[in-house]
Amino acid sequence: MLVAVVLVLSCQSNPPIVGSPATPESIVERNGKLAALKPWRALGSLVVDSDRQGVVNASFAWDASNDGFDIKLFGPLGVQSFRIIEQSGTARLISKDEEFTGETAELLLMEALGVRIPLRSMQDWVVGLEGTALSAERDRTGLLREMVVAEQSDQQWDVLFQRYTRVDDLDLPKAIRITGNGVKIQLSVKKWTRPDAVSNGRLSVPGLDS
Repeated sequence: MLVAVVLVLSCQSNPPIVGSPATPESIVERNGKLAALKPWRALGSLVVDSDRQGVVNASFAWDASNDGFDIKLFGPLGVQSFRIIEQSGTARLISKDEEFTGETAELLLMEALGVRIPLRSMQDWVVGLEGTALSAERDRTGLLREMVVAEQSDQQWDVLFQRYTRVDDLDLPKAIRITGNGVKIQLSVKKWTRPDAVSNGRLSVPGLDS
């Protein structure tokens, strides 16, 4: 059995808003630091409430790299567990019994759950980057508070950054609410780990971990 040591970044929940007012230059500098975080791993929970499928609760382990992402989603006791991988233009969805390939991870997950979750864009949002936002509001220190994102002509998302947590010298989102297209998504990040973290025992899913 592979034993991995998880090195947890020091963090402090809900840091007070302090410091000098943000400038365009300081925002550019912050965005550069956020983009340079990859690879990273985030552990947390996801609640998806849709008009078509009702409420889906899941824990997640999200590994991000410059080539894409590798996400494990699973409910209590491993029920309805999936591993979604998108790297170098190839997407795979792996369950305990089957494996599917497709053009994008979002389409594969939508076929499995019946709900569209904007995974590609969320890889930016989860660390506090605007991505392709049409408009964005920031607090006095430059942290994103709310933004509107149009991924396609008929799909728009409202993204609200509810709380941040201090990780080393950066404030990273701790709670994000995403709404649009008949879907409400509540994402909560409980822990950030260093790139060499491979597993977390409490979030390990037999049959899905490599």
